[in-house]
Amino acid sequence: MASLDPRKAGPLAMAPVAALLVVGFLVPLVLVAWLSLMPERTFGLDAGLTLANYATAFEDGYIVPLGWSLFFAAATTAICLLVAWPMAKTLARRGSAFALVVTILVALPIFVSESVRLFGTALFLMPRGGILAGSLNALFGFQVGSILYTKTATLLGLVYVYLPFALFPMILGLSQVPRDQVEAARDLGASRWQVLREVELPNAMPGLLIGGLLVFVLAFGANTEANILGGQSVAVITKSIDQRFSYAQDWPLGSALTILVCAITAAVVFPVLERIDLDRLLRR
Repeated sequence: MASLDPRKAGPLAMAPVAALLVVGFLVPLVLVAWLSLMPERTFGLDAGLTLANYATAFEDGYIVPLGWSLFFAAATTAICLLVAWPMAKTLARRGSAFALVVTILVALPIFVSESVRLFGTALFLMPRGGILAGSLNALFGFQVGSILYTKTATLLGLVYVYLPFALFPMILGLSQVPRDQVEAARDLGASRWQVLREVELPNAMPGLLIGGLLVFVLAFGANTEANILGGQSVAVITKSIDQRFSYAQDWPLGSALTILVCAITAAVVFPVLERIDLDRLLRR
């Protein structure tokens, strides 16, 4: 029986995944892009092409929710990276039962529905009868307000949901930091800041970038946090897209907003991906 040519084995193994990506990603994206060029409230793909929907996206106030989505994505990414760094550093150094328990505790909420977790957070933050306000009142007699249905609550929910997506790639990145280089830098009199800047950050950068990208993309497209924790006081672009497709039945404008979100995401993701050395991260 003739053996398979190694040069053909790779493309054949990739064919099912490539077909899935074409059918499940590329084709829908092309259809959305085509629909975004249709006239207002048109449901077919055979009408005349127009850029009016993109002009409407910039003229009718959709820049404001787009700006808030970018702000939430950037702030969530920055907070998650800052919070995850010391955690990842500790877990990467301590390959023990402690690290395993902490990893399980951090990963466990991922297996629970996001809506369930966010409704639990909303119950925790409720002004009257909430867990936080009720506990402080019962134990100390404190009457506290609530941040529920504010931008602060939305940001808190985003950090809570997406922190694991920054933590685990960062652990992988920090595991690439050579301990002998750290010890050598300290022996030569380097300060903690110098060790961080010259040794740890350069070696851990692939994991840092991957974690940051995951959090940014997920937070930029998040809608549940704004609906449950932000209420009517928080307007994000995904909520506007949902309203265009569902309540307003204006699919071309919803498609135009979707393409804008995809374009901004690509503008952020592709330059960062070029700086990630996956071979070194995967130790190949």
